[in-house]
Amino acid sequence: MEKFTEFIERHVAPVAGRLGANRYIQAIQNTFLTLIPFMTIGSMALVIVTPPMDYTTMDPGIAQSFMQGWQTIADFLAFPFTIINTITTGCLALWVSVGLAFFLSRHYKMNSYLPVALSAASFIATGFISTEGALMTDFIGGAGLFCAIVMSVATVELFKFLSERNVGRINLPGAVPPALGESMAHLVPAALCLLAVSLISTAAIKLTAAPFANLIATIVSPLVGAVDSPAGIMLIAFLMPLFFWFGIHDSVLTSPLDPFLYANLDANMAAYAAGAAATALPCTVTPPFVWYFITIGGNGATLALALLTLRSRSKQISTIGKLGIIPTLFGVNEPIIFGLPVMYNPLMFVPSILNMVLNAGLTFLVMDLGIINHTFAYPGWNVPAPIGALLSTMDVKALIFIIGLIILNGLVYYPFFKAYEKKKVEEEQAEAPAQAEVA
Repeated sequence: MEKFTEFIERHVAPVAGRLGANRYIQAIQNTFLTLIPFMTIGSMALVIVTPPMDYTTMDPGIAQSFMQGWQTIADFLAFPFTIINTITTGCLALWVSVGLAFFLSRHYKMNSYLPVALSAASFIATGFISTEGALMTDFIGGAGLFCAIVMSVATVELFKFLSERNVGRINLPGAVPPALGESMAHLVPAALCLLAVSLISTAAIKLTAAPFANLIATIVSPLVGAVDSPAGIMLIAFLMPLFFWFGIHDSVLTSPLDPFLYANLDANMAAYAAGAAATALPCTVTPPFVWYFITIGGNGATLALALLTLRSRSKQISTIGKLGIIPTLFGVNEPIIFGLPVMYNPLMFVPSILNMVLNAGLTFLVMDLGIINHTFAYPGWNVPAPIGALLSTMDVKALIFIIGLIILNGLVYYPFFKAYEKKKVEEEQAEAPAQAEVA
């Protein structure tokens, strides 16, 4: 164990640290965090206007009356709420292109507006132009997410490169308003950026008979398939608590995965809105899949562990449990991770990893078999897992399944927790006489 720890600290931790500090990773992370309200509003609008059951196929009763009332409200709100869904989650790639350009240009301490506008224009040029030269919207949502990321980064970097070298800089007299002088100074770099993306778009359409966004989507499709697979998600579920145990925040791993997860969620939303059965949606691994079904209570699936601490014979563990149970319920488990602790605690190494892998594998299995619905809504990462599972799938069986996973996680944690508890109780008993003498 010591050699393994030394290897991680010497070789993996420095790489992970550099990756976490990477400006592109940070910009992607900040973009998706900022867009969570959009995703929540859009997905909840879809849930409201799409009742999970057809009341005409149900037996008369309270449930049937409830669904009929829901359908009446849904019919009344369908048009405005569909608009809300369309302009939020339905335009995900467009908002990502804007957000990524904003955070990246802010990192470079550039005036953000022009790089953001150029980024949006670049994405439109490479994702919205059909072979006939007309506007199309096939890639405005999750399908164009990777093109949006590529074009945002490329556009901001090219604009920065040209501006820093004063390429074609136009200097106006001092009497000219500063805003006008600044914009004219960047006229040529902006024009060259637009020319470059126009040539890329033209080349893609002429050579492949499809937008550049389609080429990007084709290139990354094997990676999307790898993430949305049992082996892929179980590997992710293994690495997340492994990294966290060594003090490496899981965002180092999850931030690069966000585009894949959100693209899958957007595909599920679109399919569900089009009338597909919730058990037969195209993708399985999405943000709510990770945050509600795998990391129940936070990285390491620590909600079950937090519940165990509440009745601990150790005063220290019990106190930590009382302080940490509420935050952990909402997915903020730092009081448990650092207070118990889980991090660098050899007794918690195996159960924290095993629980995450079990949760990932079992959830993928029951969704793949159609036992519970796939996720197609995202109420937000900090919604308690049982409620989040229910709202993201609109399936009561998902709520029951989450409760079952919490019990399973508790059973896995229990022997390791009791061994740690015994150790802490012995330490407290040994310290008690010394404290009494001091008193």
